[in-house]
Formats: sequence, C-alpha cells, structure tokens
Amino acid sequence: MSRQNYDEQYDDNRGRRRSALRPIVVTFFIVLFAVAALFGIGLYQLYQTTNEVVQNSPLLKPVRTLLIKSTPEILPDPMTIVLQVNQIARLETAELKAEKIVTSQRDTDVLFGLFGESIVFVAVGQVIAGVDFQKMEEGDIQVVDPDTVMVHLPDAEVLVATLDNQASYVVDRDVGLFSGADPQLETQVRQIGEQAILDYALEEVQILQTADDNAKQYLEGFLNELGFEEVIFTDEKPPIPPPYEQEIPKGHILVTVTPSP
Repeated sequence: MSRQNYDEQYDDNRGRRRSALRPIVVTFFIVLFAVAALFGIGLYQLYQTTNEVVQNSPLLKPVRTLLIKSTPEILPDPMTIVLQVNQIARLETAELKAEKIVTSQRDTDVLFGLFGESIVFVAVGQVIAGVDFQKMEEGDIQVVDPDTVMVHLPDAEVLVATLDNQASYVVDRDVGLFSGADPQLETQVRQIGEQAILDYALEEVQILQTADDNAKQYLEGFLNELGFEEVIFTDEKPPIPPPYEQEIPKGHILVTVTPSP
C-alpha cells in the first residue's frame, strides 16, 4: 500500500470515530445539565424547609432576636416624677409616744415658801415626724438612665408635737400657807412637759433620723414601682447627669418610632 493511500484511510477512520463520539458527548452534557438542575431544585427546597424550621423553632429564638429592631429608650422627665412625688404630700414616717415627769414652781425660796407654790406633773404626749414631699422641686430628681435615678429629699421635720391633756395629770401640788393656786403655773408646767417630750424625741430617740430613713425607704419603693432599679439619695441637689447613650446590642438596628397621626 502506498503512503498516500495509507494517509487517506487513516483520515477516513478518524472522521468516522469523531462522528460516533459526537452523540455521546452531547448526551453527556444533557444529562449533566439535568442532574445539575435537579440538584439546584433540591437545594432550594431544602433551604425553604430549613428556613421554616428556623423561624418556628423556639430553640433558635435567641438567634432570631438578632434580627429584631431595637426601639429607642425614652427617659422619663424628672419634673414629671417630682409632680408625682408631690402628690404624696406630708408623709408621717416616725411616731413616738412618751411620758415625762416635770416640775414647776414659784416663790418657793421666799420666807420658807409661805408665798410659793410647786407642781409635780406627769406629761404624756406624742411626737410625729416625717417628710413634706410637696417641698420637692425641679432639680431634686435626676434620671441617669432607664434603671437609675438620683434623689434629694427635703429635710425630715416634726409634723406633730402635742400633749395629751386627758392622759397627763398632776402628781403633787404644794401651795404655801399664804399663797393660792396659780392657774398660770399649771399652764406653764404643761408647756414644760410638752417641750420635754419633744426634746426627748429629738435628742435621745433621734426621731428625725428615723423619719428620714423611713422616708427614703418609702420613696425607693415608690420609684421601684416606676421601673427604676437603683435609687441614689444625695445630700444636696444631684448633679445633672451626662446625656444618656443607649447601648445597642450587636446585630440590632435602632429604629425611631414615629407616632401615627
């Protein structure tokens, strides 16, 4: 066989092989495309099913919160709180009932007391102390953040100091031989008894301190009911706190709520 005939036969065989492979290649790509399409549809359906499970699963609720929009925290107006506290008015936070023995006399050192008079008196009385919340004014309350508030209370004061005239009585009354009973002396000894009970309440019992402590405890509970967790009491008007900056959790978006018309 000549070289030319051999080359022609070789080219002819190669062309027939190419013609035979072409349908196979085309079929392969068609099948590959169909498989890829089915695989894509399966993935999409799996995504839809998984997404529904995620949305409805209570176990993944903490994760879903990352997608919740955060609402700005609005601090209450301190003056509004002051006005609410003013409505409490005078709050009686400490009470004392006491008994004191007092004496009063006149001219007992003149002529052996012949013209004198003396009285021994048992004074029974009551002292009530508290805080007048109506005296609170602007600046006495400062809101630091949604959980913290600073408060300056008015000073505790004696609201009632009175003598129980029915329970009080004269133990002994000594009138000089040349003297008569002086009504003013009994009035005087009653006043002395009332003052003695008040001094006892202020100096020994420290009723004003007790009233102040109880008033703070009461107001702290009142402010806790308004949502404040920490109440800081100051001796003077509290300083104006820096502007509050709300902490936004990672992944949250701060959204300003626009009131509907």
